[in-house]
Amino acid sequence: MGWRTVVVENSHRVSLYLSNLKIESSEGTYLVPLDDIDVLIFNNYKMSITTQLLCKLSAYNICTIVCEKNGMPGVITNSLTGHCMAYKHQKLQLNQIDFMKSKLWMQLIHQKILNQVFVLDKYTRPMHTIEILMELADNVCEDDSTNREGLAAKSYFRGLFGEGFIREHESDDPVNIALNYGYSIIRAMMARTLIGKGLLLSIGLKHKNIYNHFNLVDDCMEVYRPIIDLWVYDSLCKSQDFFTREKKLELLQFISEAICYHSNKKYPISLSMNQLVDSFIRCLDGKQEELDLPVLMSE
Repeated sequence: MGWRTVVVENSHRVSLYLSNLKIESSEGTYLVPLDDIDVLIFNNYKMSITTQLLCKLSAYNICTIVCEKNGMPGVITNSLTGHCMAYKHQKLQLNQIDFMKSKLWMQLIHQKILNQVFVLDKYTRPMHTIEILMELADNVCEDDSTNREGLAAKSYFRGLFGEGFIREHESDDPVNIALNYGYSIIRAMMARTLIGKGLLLSIGLKHKNIYNHFNLVDDCMEVYRPIIDLWVYDSLCKSQDFFTREKKLELLQFISEAICYHSNKKYPISLSMNQLVDSFIRCLDGKQEELDLPVLMSE
């Protein structure tokens, strides 16, 4: 797995040259080794991309994102061939019992709320909101049938971004735009990780929308959302800034450098997702009962 996040904006054509990404623009031609790339973002609606390059990006399991005219991620590409144990992993998925799904979802939501608490505490947001979230985290039940996640989100976003803030997927305010952009990147990275492990993205734990090909992705990414919230508050809300191109690049840099903890060991987000998904497979196989979830804490 590579380590670089590459954003291509000004190129008129990108192609494959040996095992390199070839970027052609009016300023010149650049080569980037595919081995170095973790996330690749194409943000030019008129760019030409060769099919040979797309196939090689898939073979290298590079998280490839194509943005729409407005600069928001619109397409992600995933390989059709995943892990060598794909059949076994998919069989485990299809045979998992509802009790296991409920238990794993409870663990995800519990840690998601605790990560939200970390964000609030880091920026000394209202103590009563932190206390509410701590109580909700302690009372998450199997399958989160009492919707502790939804109640926590309502208090959390208002506590972090202000009482007047409304979380919306379709919004033109800088905070929501930045959150949507960051979540889209995390979603693409999680999809890449799951498909790389040979799992079926449409078979989720809690998400079961028949029109959603990424139900499992949306389940597993929940615990990573507070990482994006942390950056958005620190970089936009404190400075009352707009989500400019420069801020977008700053967010991508932050995602590539952000650290999660697993059993007190530090991992960048990409490797952290590997830890989580590997533990998910072991849980499906009956080899362990608890997911290895990413924890946010001060370094």
